[in-house]
Amino acid sequence: MSAAPANTTFPSDTSGAEATTGLDNNVSIYMPFNVVVDALTAELFGKAVDLSGTEIRVVDELPVGALYDASGAEGWLHFLQAIDEDTFSVYVNRSKVEDVSGAFANALYIEAGATYDPANNGSEHLDCSGVFGPEVTDKWYMYNSLQDFLMGYFAKKILGHPGALAAISNDSSLRAQYEAKYKLGMRAIEGEAASAISGLPATLDVSGVAGMMVLDEPVNGLSQEDLNIIVQQMMNQAPERFSTEVGDRGTLQPVQWKVGDKIYIQLKLADNQYQLNSVASSSTHPVLLNATNATTLATPTSITNDYYVLVFTVGA
Repeated sequence: MSAAPANTTFPSDTSGAEATTGLDNNVSIYMPFNVVVDALTAELFGKAVDLSGTEIRVVDELPVGALYDASGAEGWLHFLQAIDEDTFSVYVNRSKVEDVSGAFANALYIEAGATYDPANNGSEHLDCSGVFGPEVTDKWYMYNSLQDFLMGYFAKKILGHPGALAAISNDSSLRAQYEAKYKLGMRAIEGEAASAISGLPATLDVSGVAGMMVLDEPVNGLSQEDLNIIVQQMMNQAPERFSTEVGDRGTLQPVQWKVGDKIYIQLKLADNQYQLNSVASSSTHPVLLNATNATTLATPTSITNDYYVLVFTVGA
């Protein structure tokens, strides 16, 4: 992973070891995987969560109910402390995965980003003010969807301004590809097969938890180690959310999320490139590009790898 840019705005130590200052604190959770917008899928990390890059603040909040049922019966993640020792495991409730995935996609307006609508310029859904710098007006700080931002990113990289969109002739194709790659990356939240609640021993009582269905194991799904990293961050910052009674050992409990919590997911833009259409030298009208002029594609030019961090807030 490339080094963090100088304008990184969150602590470099993302292990979740922030000091606890009181009970019922909000938490900041750094997700141990990337959403990779290129030919790769989400990359998972082991013990360290190394996020780097300029923050993009997602304005629309994630509904807390998608992550944790208000009744306390179930959540996206479930925590299980061993009966005979101080170890724990975390499991994915597969029945909640669609809710969680949909919440992230809705906050990023993924479906709405399939086409470009100039009326949406400046829509306050993604705050990208830290990305393009002061050389552009504030109209280009706010974006309607993740795809709109990514098109602006290409325009800035290629032509120097995020508003130079007219030069990109395959807009709809790029938007569709970005959407597909985002969804592929977010499959990580399903977890590996062994991390699903359905993989628990039959002797453990999980009758109160939905999610017995088994889904196909996703590519690079969150492993048990990854899930433990997520929960360890929460335990370090808000230990009161986890029962300490001995009688609770061996009992599956939903991991609690609360309004105000933060979730960070890295958006990795890597190995992207662009190419220029050019008319063959035999053409008598080199400035015209139409069906009668033979065209060639110049050698693609790579765009420098960049990292951004999507910052989500859990809301009511």
